[in-house]
Amino acid sequence: MKSRLFSTHVVGAALRDLSIAFVQQGPERDGLAFASLRHVQAAGIYFVEGATELAGAIRESLVICRAAEGVDGSNTLIVVAEPQLAFYKLMRHFYAAPPAIVSDIHPTAVIDPRAVIGAGVTIGPYSVIGDCIVKQGTRIGPHVVVEDGSTIEEECEIASHTTIGAAGVAWIWDPETRERIVQPQIGGCIIEARCFIGTNVTVVRGSVNEATIIGEGTLLAHGTKIGHGCNVGKQNHFANSVSLAGNVTTGDRCFFGSGCIVRPMIRLTMDTIVGAGAVVVNDVDVPHSLLVGVPAVVKPRDKSRHNGVPKNLS
Repeated sequence: MKSRLFSTHVVGAALRDLSIAFVQQGPERDGLAFASLRHVQAAGIYFVEGATELAGAIRESLVICRAAEGVDGSNTLIVVAEPQLAFYKLMRHFYAAPPAIVSDIHPTAVIDPRAVIGAGVTIGPYSVIGDCIVKQGTRIGPHVVVEDGSTIEEECEIASHTTIGAAGVAWIWDPETRERIVQPQIGGCIIEARCFIGTNVTVVRGSVNEATIIGEGTLLAHGTKIGHGCNVGKQNHFANSVSLAGNVTTGDRCFFGSGCIVRPMIRLTMDTIVGAGAVVVNDVDVPHSLLVGVPAVVKPRDKSRHNGVPKNLS
């Protein structure tokens, strides 16, 4: 996405529109672009949480912070209570795609005539949409497959090369014929409202009469795999390349670190955190548990908020 340039006047107006209280310290500036502390450049817009070595490298820029400590005097400051939250809201304010008024379906997309497509849905190039339901305001990227029997609820975003409602693999050996007997996968798949599903994600449909459910407001980052019959709670966060085996149940507001694995039929209660690379082999019924290691064990944790975890996860 192409970068845009902003002035302190425009940023201040946006903060007022967003009802974010702030105090500006320093001169007006223009020609500012949103930038990362991992790639510092002049005339950037940054957020800083406390004094850090990275923050000290910023020059001639706009810095959103709680206080001037650790920030070079050549910068203009926007002092707010929650710098990261203000920065993210500003980026969403300026860069979020406007909602479509009518459905926008690319001519190369293949749509089953039985599909029900809501108002304001966008479907990108070369996507394949089966006999399914896609509700209002959902955005589907290029090369996405939505299989028969799937439902995608309102205002979801499905990124490229993802499959919703894929067939799973369940089989048993026939001892007489010595052949593999594969069970047809005939269940459904429901993506609840306002979910984000990243690139190269697979959500497998239910195996028989159950649906795989991704709860409202959940984020599945790139490369994640969700097995058949899983029931993922609301506001879960999955980092890159997480794998849930079949029939896993998670409570609301769970957090899964990159590359972690959960074995079949595990139940995790609300507010569980699974560390990066952990392998979960046992149920967890105590809220706010932290699981780390292979196999994963419960570790003590403080109640401070982790990055990416909802504020009420404490």
